[in-house]
Amino acid sequence: MKMQYQSIARYMVALIVATVLMSAAFTVPRVEAQTRVTIGVTETMETFNPYGDSVALLYSIWSEVTGPFCHYDFDKGDYLGRLAKRWEVKDPKTWLFYLDKRYKFNDGSPVTAADVVHSINRILTDPQSKQKASVARPISEAQAVDKYTVKIITKKPTAPLVAFLCDRLIVTSKAIYDKYGPKVADRKYMYGGGPYRLKELIPGQRLVLAKNPDHPEAKKHPKAPDEIVYRVMREVEQRVTALLTTRSRLPSLYRPTSSSVWTALLITG
Repeated sequence: MKMQYQSIARYMVALIVATVLMSAAFTVPRVEAQTRVTIGVTETMETFNPYGDSVALLYSIWSEVTGPFCHYDFDKGDYLGRLAKRWEVKDPKTWLFYLDKRYKFNDGSPVTAADVVHSINRILTDPQSKQKASVARPISEAQAVDKYTVKIITKKPTAPLVAFLCDRLIVTSKAIYDKYGPKVADRKYMYGGGPYRLKELIPGQRLVLAKNPDHPEAKKHPKAPDEIVYRVMREVEQRVTALLTTRSRLPSLYRPTSSSVWTALLITG
């Protein structure tokens, strides 16, 4: 049931992203105009630590900032490579992941195997981490074989390992962490290798992403919005007011397997 819930949640977030791209595609072009999409959500972001939350929405948001490591394609019904462009199983407990050399952090440095290993180790050892069970539960050890090859050893044979990593594993910079420490690195230098970069985060209120136009995925989707704002709207009155005062493209989404309602309000402007 838990895996079904998470799959549906990832599908809902994928639907939001698809709607964002479609809204951008059908907007009348404006010369040099910057496009912004605001999404109202009831789930929240409570910390600057990217490993300090464990909710489906934030996994998907952080994945677009830092990769994602790999991605589940609902149309194809399969996992596809992104930062990890491909992988193979060497034996029942040993997996090799080969990184795409085109991926770079916001400061221009390459995303390497050392960064992936650092990120997995941080999930496992960071006192604030809430992702041990959902991301790293089957993992015993991660090693950098070379600059762009990661070896992951599981505690026991784990056929669905990619289901734990794809759209979930948040890859952050080891060099930045080593230089500044976790508190400063998370607050001021949240560098990622994804098509969007973190522009602003106010815990409990909003998270703002800005497009990285030079990223390979951004080049595939040139009409994607330049800025995406995730605004926490927990109260019904707040969401209704937003609907009445803005152009709403996607009024609400519901989790059919959950007793709680997950509402997403999409506002373009």
